[in-house]
Parts: sequence; C-alpha cells; structure tokens
Amino acid sequence: MENNNIYTDLALEEREKFEDDVEVKGVRFEEKKEEDLNMITTLVEILNRRGEKAMGKPKGKYVTMESRLFRESEKKMQKKFAKRLSSHLSAILKDDRLKTVLIVGLGNAEATPDALGPKVAEKIEVGEGVYCIAPGVLAQTGMETYSIIKGVVTETDPDVVIVIDSLASRNLRRVTTTIQLTDTGITPGSGVGNHRKGINYDTLSKKVIAIGVPMVVSGATIVNDTMEKLLRILSRAKSPGTLAGVFENYSSEEKYQLFEELLSEDAQQAFVTPKDVDEIVENLSVIISMALNDFCKEQGIHEKASSYNEL
Repeated sequence: MENNNIYTDLALEEREKFEDDVEVKGVRFEEKKEEDLNMITTLVEILNRRGEKAMGKPKGKYVTMESRLFRESEKKMQKKFAKRLSSHLSAILKDDRLKTVLIVGLGNAEATPDALGPKVAEKIEVGEGVYCIAPGVLAQTGMETYSIIKGVVTETDPDVVIVIDSLASRNLRRVTTTIQLTDTGITPGSGVGNHRKGINYDTLSKKVIAIGVPMVVSGATIVNDTMEKLLRILSRAKSPGTLAGVFENYSSEEKYQLFEELLSEDAQQAFVTPKDVDEIVENLSVIISMALNDFCKEQGIHEKASSYNEL
C-alpha cells in the first residue's frame, strides 16, 4: 500500500507510487546497491511534460543516496559518503565550466530539525570564487528567503547556486537516512505546508542544485503506516469479520483520509523527528559540507579558501 496523497520532497517516493514493473512514461529510473557503503543509490530522471504530470515534480535529475550509516559519526565512512556525493554533484554539473559558486544553507538554525542548511554553511570553506550564506527564515529576518538570495546572486553573479535544506518524507524509514541531490532547485517550506517562492532557474536565472535530507514525517503518516501494517497482518489471518475485511475495498487514498480524519486537529498538524536529531543533524552536515568543499577544490574554484564565511 502506498501513501499516494501524502506530500513528499523525494522524487524516489513519487516513483514508488507505481508498481516496480510498470514503466512510467517520461521517467527514467535506475537503482544501484553499493554493498561497500551499505547504501542504495537511485536515479529518477524526469524527461518531459508527461513525466512531470505523472510524478508531480519538475523535469530534471534526482539522485538519491540511502543509508542508515549517515546518522553515525564514523569519520572514515563520512569521508566515503562525502566523496560519493561530490562525484554525483560533478556528474550533474559536468557540462558546466564553473568559476564561482554560491552555497546557501536554508532553514532555521534555532530549530534543530530545520538547522541542516545553516550547519552545513558553518563548515563551508569560503574564499575567492566560493560564497556562502545562511539567510535564516522570515520570522528571524522579516525578509523572504528568496529576496535575500536574489540580492546576493545579483551581487556575486555565481555560475551555480547550491542550496541545502531539510525535507519531508512520506516514509518514516527515510527520515535522516536519505540524501537527495537534484538540478531542479527547491521550494522552501513545502514539506510542512509553508510554501515560499521557489529557488530555481526560473526565479534566479541561474542553475540551482538542491541537496536535501528528510528530517520530519507527519503524524498522520505514522498513524497511516501503523494501520496499514495492522491491516496486512489481519488480512493474513483470513478470518471472517476482521477489521481487514472492512477496509478491503478502500483505496490507499481513502484509508489515509479516513485515518487522518480520526486524528485531532493538533495531531494532524504535528511533524515528528528522531529524538537524537541534534547529533544526527551534525553528522549529516559534516558529510554534506565535506562533499561541497571537495567539489569546489576539484573544480579549481578554491583559490583562496578560508574557514569562515565572508557574507
């Protein structure tokens, strides 16, 4: 059973709405298991408007890395993950000759599940050709994030903008265990229903790469997942009059809507994150910042790198 009508930032989860053996027109899908890293890497490429309509996401490439080891602080593995993320970034930008890059850490540094972007920004080695900002959120600055980024883009004129943000997932097991890299940009706040102006080529007239990690899942999703598991267990019993029989003719969407209606209004608005999220965010920020620093060095952008942010 898939939670087809629950919002997700992950293109991989949109692809999972369809059966594995079903070809989705306008969408290319590849999956690779990397045993040495205990990681699964997938590519979802939306090729045209038909693919955009089926997936509900813009045309472009979406690379997803999944591993529970992202949560750990083991330095050797962090370096390996960073190297792989850097290589995916290089592959997406292989046709671009880069001399300057603007790295943007989106989110609220005061709210841990939303602090991934600012924490990555703290660790970026800035210098000639490498700019970095953490613009904060509207409640902190009184300014829209897009307006701040647009002003900095106008001032620095980077060849590419790389944004880092916390995402939302429709699957609890992917929270803090998944890194998505895409060349389509991002809409800050989408995952928690707080949509802001998109940060993408159409709004900035610059190529925008987005790196994100799901940090939250909705309370309704957890209830739905739990009920789905219960119904599957009951259906195996094949006893007449069980709860599973009551829902036999319900679609996934209908069941989700029903379970959501049973929740209080407060529960419907709740988003859940792991209890050890502080440590996890720190570990993820190390992997992503290391990957970005390595990428900039490999591109020859770091001519006068330093360990502080100029902007």
